[in-house]
Amino acid sequence: CGVGGIAAQPDQYTIRAGTNITKPLLSKQTQAKSDILHITITDLHDERWHVPPSLFPESSFAAGYVSQKKPEAAAYDLSYASTPFSFAVTRAGVENSTAIFSTRGHRLVFKEQYIELNSAIEANSSLFGLEEHTASTGLRLQREGRPLTMWNHDTLSANADTNLYGSHPFVLEVRPDGSSHGILMLNSNAMEVGLTEDTLSWRMTGGIIDVYVLMGPTPSQVLQQLTAIIGRPALPPLWSLGFHQCKWGYKHVEELADVVAKYKAADIPLEVMWTDIDYMDGYRDFSLDPNNFSKGKMQASPHICVAAVAFVKQLHSSKQYWVPIVDPGIKVDPGYPAYDEGLAAKAFVNDFTGKPYLGQVWPGATHFPDFLSKAGVKYWADQLQAFHQLATFDGLWIDMNEASNFCTGDVCHMPTQGATANASAWLTTSSCAGSSNDCQLTCDTPEDLAKLTPQQQLYRDPPYRINNAKGQLLGHNTIGTTATHADGSLEYNAHNLYGLSEAVATHSALEKITGKRPFILSRSSFLGTGAVSAHWTGDNAATWADLRWSITTTLGMGLVGVPFVGADICGFLGNTTEELCGRWVSAGAFYPFARDHNTLGAAPQELYLWESVADAGRRAIKMRYQLLPHLYTAFHQANKLGTPVARPLWFAYPQDPATHAIDDQWLFGDVLVTPILDEGQTKREGYFPKGKWYSLFDNTTIDAHDEGKSAALDLPMGHVGVHMLGGTILPLQQAALVTADVRTSDLTLLVALPHLEPLPAFAATSETPSCNQQTGFRADGSMSQQSSTEKVSAQAQLTLPCAGRKLLTRSDSQPVMQQGRDVEGASPVQKCGGSEAGRATACGHIYMDDGHQLQVGLAADNEIDMSAEVVQDAVSGSWHGRLHVSFQQTDAGNTECGSVSWPNINNVVVKGLPLHSKVVHVRAGPPSMTSVVAAEQASFGCCMLVCVHADT
Repeated sequence: CGVGGIAAQPDQYTIRAGTNITKPLLSKQTQAKSDILHITITDLHDERWHVPPSLFPESSFAAGYVSQKKPEAAAYDLSYASTPFSFAVTRAGVENSTAIFSTRGHRLVFKEQYIELNSAIEANSSLFGLEEHTASTGLRLQREGRPLTMWNHDTLSANADTNLYGSHPFVLEVRPDGSSHGILMLNSNAMEVGLTEDTLSWRMTGGIIDVYVLMGPTPSQVLQQLTAIIGRPALPPLWSLGFHQCKWGYKHVEELADVVAKYKAADIPLEVMWTDIDYMDGYRDFSLDPNNFSKGKMQASPHICVAAVAFVKQLHSSKQYWVPIVDPGIKVDPGYPAYDEGLAAKAFVNDFTGKPYLGQVWPGATHFPDFLSKAGVKYWADQLQAFHQLATFDGLWIDMNEASNFCTGDVCHMPTQGATANASAWLTTSSCAGSSNDCQLTCDTPEDLAKLTPQQQLYRDPPYRINNAKGQLLGHNTIGTTATHADGSLEYNAHNLYGLSEAVATHSALEKITGKRPFILSRSSFLGTGAVSAHWTGDNAATWADLRWSITTTLGMGLVGVPFVGADICGFLGNTTEELCGRWVSAGAFYPFARDHNTLGAAPQELYLWESVADAGRRAIKMRYQLLPHLYTAFHQANKLGTPVARPLWFAYPQDPATHAIDDQWLFGDVLVTPILDEGQTKREGYFPKGKWYSLFDNTTIDAHDEGKSAALDLPMGHVGVHMLGGTILPLQQAALVTADVRTSDLTLLVALPHLEPLPAFAATSETPSCNQQTGFRADGSMSQQSSTEKVSAQAQLTLPCAGRKLLTRSDSQPVMQQGRDVEGASPVQKCGGSEAGRATACGHIYMDDGHQLQVGLAADNEIDMSAEVVQDAVSGSWHGRLHVSFQQTDAGNTECGSVSWPNINNVVVKGLPLHSKVVHVRAGPPSMTSVVAAEQASFGCCMLVCVHADT
């Protein structure tokens, strides 16, 4: 029950007490059957700061959603003691169950500016989450007692083991048997989370204890529960899944056009061209440099005849896109519309004196919009509307939104005459901060600090000092913590929400401006960011260590509800090398978000600059584009269930303890990616969980059907391991240079059979293929397969007309394949593939829509299920099979057709049948299909591919 029939409304338990919590009061209200327990500890009158519900989607529990479903039995038991106060959560109905969350024997502290909550954790479990950090020790959290800091800060992600751009106070615990649960602390104040072998400690500098216990019991169910609270991830527009190119330092629009042309000439896919702050007029938001990026050059105008260099128009005509950067800092510049209108609307954050807070970023002196106020949100939408009329951007990149500030202070002033060569000139120059991020404001003078009240002094430097930026005060290089928002909220409490609130405001504005699904990329993040924005991992470096760290940071963000994430391919800081860039694009092509980006002054690193890197890019990115229907379906699954798109192996195989420490391989949807991450290497070991794995690049197979195992992979420069699991069906399309051309190309269904277990009578005579056998299905759905000396195929076209009914008959029985995988919470692909003696099945799933519609498709023709079955004949021993393709019954029960334009399925390839199976075909078409059409065929050694390509 609950949201979308997936998660239940959490039961509400509120423990209210005074400052010292000497006599807590527990009230219990059961609202529904639940796998989410919500416990709140706050002051008696509930007057303390808490995270505003308005920042979360209306359908989320954090926004106050209440399920109308009929209550059912809870998945947990809650027990508590009053003296001393403690509580414990265990799994309901499980005898001798180890506590999921227990404060017994641990202290609870509740002070004005210090709250501490401790709970026991199992010593041999694996812990994940608590982003955002670049952890030098890997994805799995270490438990040596060193606290992790939650305070958004503009620090290079190349700096390991410090707090970065986002705060996600959520822990996912996976126990050795695979059972999993999560602990979410919905608190935006500065905090530290300490982990030891047996204790989880939350230490917060304000707010309330607002904890959710997520019962799982599988990793994917934990993510379903998490995103039911903070919001399901947004389904991105299809085009944003293509390859992106950016650089800080593109000098003029002609250089942008040259880069686009060279990608095309090199036959490397390119979907989106980005511009950093170079395009702006003096780094002012919502402006174009009048010389190098003028409107005439960037955008066709009826009054300016410059169509040859109307860059954005050219991109759009080529089915490509443009995304510019927009920072929150608005330049202090009378006469600049964004500044004047912000002042008039009272749209900026104020310092403690009541004046707009003055900071400094790239344009010089700046004010910061107040995204927690209605005035600030409207102001931002108005500015974006005007900017879109000036230059028709397709998405927005919101950076520097921690918020970053080159100065540190609660009150700052413009420099006096003599502090700079000319203070008034410094105010208006277009390059004052272009070459330096040194603060040129005058901040926190003795006169200013004398005006602070004792309580405000404690907001600047609270009694409990977290380890911010390795020893800095909370206000270091950001908006001062004594600053205030229009509703009276203190930046001390709301700081971690600045990036999220900007993303929410931007998402809402772009929906109204474009009428399409927005694409937004945000650097700063908080719980719920995935519902409105993508994220990149920030300012990494062109080093082999950063390449390796990029995997863990990408996987980590997916585990906190932000699945659309990736790192700067080839590295942002410093000069990359040919080998590093080649290896990076081979891996980065399988990030959910794939973009090449580097910094001002660094050597260019466009993929076409080295032939070996160009080859690596073509190979990996074209495979990404072939997998586009699978990738888009994975994002749709994330939107429905909250599951990551890039998944650690343990996410699908939690019962396999060997997967818990692996963070240099990942599942891209349901495809296993194994890259080279070390300099000079061309071979590596990869772990393959239980099952039969088929390479998508060649005919190699790794058979781990008895148990998971490591296998050596030969991966020369330009190669990356990409394997599909037996028991799955992957939808593929033809690679192209842009996603629009991929979207309209014919579909190929790639069927990978699991390990075939022969009937007992044929166990001694059954042969294993000497290479990866590929078999074609006939157009009517029947399967054909021969030895290498015979040829057979069929020719016809499988179309998918929507008539509010199933296209082909589905199998009556689809066995669940355990194999140590997360079956109950798994993707559709993981649920139904399997094998038994004399029989094997495979399945798959495709979601498709127009790629940009605002509402996620719920029509009968938005989703297709695929299943294949092969059976061994009890008399002859030959294998035969059939394919089923059907429209899926949607959650809403909708049988009406939408307007989905499905491509034709013109090719089906099967991997994994024995060499000497006889030619058989079993009809799987609708009753009206009564004949099989003969056709041409092709055979390649022991591997045969049958193409189906006629009309209806």
